[in-house]
Amino acid sequence: MINTIIVDDHTLFNNGLCLILNESHQFNVIEQVYDSRQAYSKCFLLRPALVILDYNMPYLNGLEVTKQIKALPYGCKVVVVSMYADRKELSLLQEIGVDGYVAKTTASPLLVDALSRTLKGERLFITDTFGKTVASENKQQLTKRETQVLELEQEQYTTQQIASALALSEYTVETHQKNIRQKMNIK
Repeated sequence: MINTIIVDDHTLFNNGLCLILNESHQFNVIEQVYDSRQAYSKCFLLRPALVILDYNMPYLNGLEVTKQIKALPYGCKVVVVSMYADRKELSLLQEIGVDGYVAKTTASPLLVDALSRTLKGERLFITDTFGKTVASENKQQLTKRETQVLELEQEQYTTQQIASALALSEYTVETHQKNIRQKMNIK
């Protein structure tokens, strides 16, 4: 199990994420931090393998906290989870060495998969803000149609419902789903 610290000032989200991670049986949340000013000291003392933090917090934002954590004398992965990140912010996060970004609207299975892949060394940025793109380190991007299919999957639509909503055949939707999984390396 991967020792993990969650840093998010929203109690409900922090607790919900903790539950999702612990139930995955891949992650062990060893600390939940609600005040960004405490993130560095908690990470210094507890030495997690993974830190998941919000971008938009009072006192210190995700950029500042990431810089602090990346300066620790041991290595740990940092993944930012947020609702608000435009292209400029994503670029800044990449520049300071964040290991991944996941939008808060991402479905739980995709989040767990993204975190697992990040721990294996893949830099993954999943966003559904402006442009609704999904991109990884190898620069493979989903097409507009694949992104639409993925969004509907995240809303728990069946293949038949996706086909109907997008005016496609079920076979075409299944092909898009196959391509999405291949590009995102999801089994």
